[in-house]
Amino acid sequence: MTMARLPLTRSATHQDTSTPSWLWLASHSMMLITLYYAVGLWGFVFTPDAYGIPLVWPATGIGLVFVYLYGYRLLPALGIAVILIIWQFTGTMMPWQEAVGVIVATLAGVTLGAYGLRRFQFSPRFDRLRDVWLLLVIGGLATSGVAATAGAWGMTVSSDELRFGEIWWVCWIADLMGLLLVAPALLTWLGTRLPPRPEQNLAASSALTLGVFVVATVAYADLLSTALAMPLSYAVFPLVMLAALRCPPQITTGLTLIAGGIALSGTGWGMGPFVQIGLETSLLSLNAQLALLVFTALVLTALRGERESADARARQHLDELARAGRLSTLGELSAGLAHELNQPLCALASYAQASKRLLQRQQLDDLKDALEQLDASAHRSAETVRQMRAFAAGHTPERRAVSFAELVKPVRDLLRPELRRGNVRLDLNLDDPLPNVVAAPIQIEQVLVNLLRNAMEATEGRTDGHVRLSAERKGAELVVSVTDNGPGIPEQRLSNLFDPFATWKSGGLGLGLSISRSLIEAHGGHLHVRNRDEGGAEFLFTLPVEDHDAGA
Repeated sequence: MTMARLPLTRSATHQDTSTPSWLWLASHSMMLITLYYAVGLWGFVFTPDAYGIPLVWPATGIGLVFVYLYGYRLLPALGIAVILIIWQFTGTMMPWQEAVGVIVATLAGVTLGAYGLRRFQFSPRFDRLRDVWLLLVIGGLATSGVAATAGAWGMTVSSDELRFGEIWWVCWIADLMGLLLVAPALLTWLGTRLPPRPEQNLAASSALTLGVFVVATVAYADLLSTALAMPLSYAVFPLVMLAALRCPPQITTGLTLIAGGIALSGTGWGMGPFVQIGLETSLLSLNAQLALLVFTALVLTALRGERESADARARQHLDELARAGRLSTLGELSAGLAHELNQPLCALASYAQASKRLLQRQQLDDLKDALEQLDASAHRSAETVRQMRAFAAGHTPERRAVSFAELVKPVRDLLRPELRRGNVRLDLNLDDPLPNVVAAPIQIEQVLVNLLRNAMEATEGRTDGHVRLSAERKGAELVVSVTDNGPGIPEQRLSNLFDPFATWKSGGLGLGLSISRSLIEAHGGHLHVRNRDEGGAEFLFTLPVEDHDAGA
């Protein structure tokens, strides 16, 4: 007989502060004892020999999860659960000294496993491959290993016919398989939270759950011949793999528990494709199949988690690069911005002086006009500063439905000093009305600033500098183009124009176009460039329109 032991983790203890500590402890202790005893009863269905050695012992996983999640204070409850199991299935057959040894060894295995998982920062989300290996290594060696040793020792002491070395590995496999079967499901359901919007996965999760239940039930209910039931038993693999790639980890681990529970119950009761080779051999073969199923599900779940983490880090890195690009652009625009601020500030001083003189002369009508001009100049200065601060903002922007025309106005205001100083004409050719796009406004504004400034610089030195910004809807996309009447882009530079640090401008960082392309692709669009036949260059990018506009 093998016993359960568990770990504690750093993710662990969630206690409702409104619940008294003694009530919380009592309820969780009772839950642990009940589940441990129940799965112990179920585990003893799988005892193919006269010595009562189960080939599956799920109680191990129950104990491990509860102590890991809720603390070492549940160890006394675990001890009570082990005593109940010993009393139920051995009665007075096991001397009290051996019984005490089994209980102590079981609790020691739990404590050791708990410490190991805490020490190496195991996460019950299984969003890293290292979490899978930690459960296998620490659970398999520390927890299951010590428990198997305790169970094998207790049995060999009680019987002269049993040899420790011959039954230890059977106890170990039973503990390890029980741990793999129930621990991942309990860890993810009790130790983690469902995604913020679980209804998005409800249909897929329901369909996969029904599919696994039906396939496993048909395969292990003696409804089919062995020749059909055996390959059908493997049909749960693609369903569980699909869940690992599409659904929250709670669904994936729940499916492995459902499939394993049905398969083991059917085999233990003499049904299914494995029974014809004998219960002991069939359960060992089935354990190997289920272990492969659980391992595959956990590895795919972990790979998906690592990919999502890598995507999140990439998005964060892109946001940091984008902010650096905005600050670099602001530095280059500083002269024009200073000029733009200087005019309203000078006007403020002039109108303030005029207001004082008019007040002294009691010319109230003229004073009213002066104060209105003073107010307008103050608002103009404040708006210029607001635009600068918004453009340089470093926080991660949220996406929302916005009209493209709303994105163009602050960009035009920001570039107005540059346009005036360079004597460049900016023409806007925007469809009316333009559809909404779901975007982070500050990021699309940055793309527009980068493209328009490049176009303005391309017309430098011309007396008829001309830049055009156009936007029109084509199907489910908004197509935006920025054209200039400059000399165009040398052919040898077109191939690497969007590469990071690829620049031929003096003092340029070569990040503007690279960041712009990354931002557009992050929004689901594309950015490319071409030289126009009539001269100059044209940058084109697309943005998906808002969903409810897609069919318009």
